[in-house]
Amino acid sequence: MKNFSNLFVKIANSPRYLVLSSSLLLLTASAFYKFFEGKSFLDSIWWSLITASTVGYGDTVPQSLGGRTTAVVLVLVMILFLVPMITASFASKLIVDRNAFTHEEQEEMKQMLHQLLEIEKKKNKSQE
Repeated sequence: MKNFSNLFVKIANSPRYLVLSSSLLLLTASAFYKFFEGKSFLDSIWWSLITASTVGYGDTVPQSLGGRTTAVVLVLVMILFLVPMITASFASKLIVDRNAFTHEEQEEMKQMLHQLLEIEKKKNKSQE
């Protein structure tokens, strides 16, 4: 389960993986639709794009159980996974603070602060 979670995070944080997984999903759904419905591959791609975008013009509708199952899986994966991941990716790019210190910079500042405190302690002791 943890591997699935890590994969999910990796895809969500990479625009390249998002495009790749979306394309793979659309091509897979198109192939299944072509197989179950006997349509051309171009018609199947059209159907998967329209269905995945939830526009659903109704010009091409699955008739077989396999085609309908493919449609349900495609819509659910888009709505429950890919659209939220794409939205989260865009949102994180908008809210990330580019001026924030990196972890290494924070650690360096902590060490410098400790050094300054040590110098201050030694100075106070020598004045006493």
